[in-house]
Amino acid sequence: MSKITYLTDAWLITCVVSTATKQAEKMLLAARDAGAKGALGHHARGYGERERLGALGVAVETDKDVIEVLVSTEQRDCVFEVMYTAGGLDKPGAGYMYITPIERIATYVPASVMDRLEEAGRRRGAL
Repeated sequence: MSKITYLTDAWLITCVVSTATKQAEKMLLAARDAGAKGALGHHARGYGERERLGALGVAVETDKDVIEVLVSTEQRDCVFEVMYTAGGLDKPGAGYMYITPIERIATYVPASVMDRLEEAGRRRGAL
């Protein structure tokens, strides 16, 4: 069995927007342009206000796009701000975003990358 490598400097930016606005793609492109390396997008269905409004609830869009982007501490604020701006979330009903700290991530990390990280850690320790 191989050793598990944990990554610990990570934050999850999550954004929920209406599918009808088509803002999700703009937000994903903005995140990429700001340096985010990967993102996940999926569809969801919202519940809440529509049921409370009764017959008028037909006008409320319940189909949502959910975007999740993993970033480092250094990228967190920049990526969050460009996604917010690209999505136009400063308008009523446009959607919302939040950031969640990730305690640890386990994934495959190539040996060459691990060697570079260990060397960088040794150099930092020597400073």
